Amino acid sequence: MNIKRHNAIEIIEHWTVACSGILLLFTGIGELPLYKRYYFILQFPGLSWAGDYFIHLTLHYIFAIFFVAGIVFHVCYHGLRKDRGLIPKKGDVKESIRVLGAMIGIGKEPASEKYLPEQRVAYAGMGIIILILTLTGIFKVIKNLPYFSIPPLLNSINTLIHTLASFLFLIALIIHVGVVILFKANWPLLKSMFTGTVDSAYVKKRHGLWYTTLMEEEIDD
Repeated sequence: MNIKRHNAIEIIEHWTVACSGILLLFTGIGELPLYKRYYFILQFPGLSWAGDYFIHLTLHYIFAIFFVAGIVFHVCYHGLRKDRGLIPKKGDVKESIRVLGAMIGIGKEPASEKYLPEQRVAYAGMGIIILILTLTGIFKVIKNLPYFSIPPLLNSINTLIHTLASFLFLIALIIHVGVVILFKANWPLLKSMFTGTVDSAYVKKRHGLWYTTLMEEEIDD
């Protein structure tokens, strides 16, 4: 039996942010411009345009619209629904270490709720990075508008923060994907981001607290 973990809206929302975020990284790096400096990248089929700064800038703005729209929708949608599953809780860092240890054979994994403690920790960290990226990104757009005069030093500091946050986002993304792909225990969670469901046996074994809540709700109904 399968248990619903994500609805269609949540799946679309997740992949909109994920895909636009990856494309923002690609176009952002292209603005540095690293692709033109390392010419071999331009030799890949379909990437001859990657050395054009203005193409990257235009695409960066387009992908930023989808990225920010996805983030705003996420906050509003889950805020109105009062979803609190991914909000960090006291002891999450300690429990995350136990979960990660169990995945490599050290100790026993504690029973978890719908979201694992390390997912809540990662959610908070990624949220802070995205907030910094969004605010500094908006500032970079404003400084390009007519009639706005931004002091060069302030602009340089903002650009530096935006660039550093971008690399932090890249590192966080690599860790996130790596943890999901490298550890077999997380594969059902990856699958659920496409299908929306997870096997009930998996939920009972790994998300015992969530499973108990679901059973209690079923009895009440």
